[in-house]
Amino acid sequence: MAILHTMPSSVRGYDGLIIFGYITVSVLMLATIYFASGGPSFTNADLATMTMMP
Repeated sequence: MAILHTMPSSVRGYDGLIIFGYITVSVLMLATIYFASGGPSFTNADLATMTMMP
């Protein structure tokens, strides 16, 4: 057990960046859907297709 506490973990340092990346991508996707839904030729079927099959 003493060995586990002395070894530095290089993987744990990236958890925050990975979560931040996922949040950023999801916000960008939601913004894209919001701005695309305001187009003149956009129907409810298009919105349903966009949300089901990104």
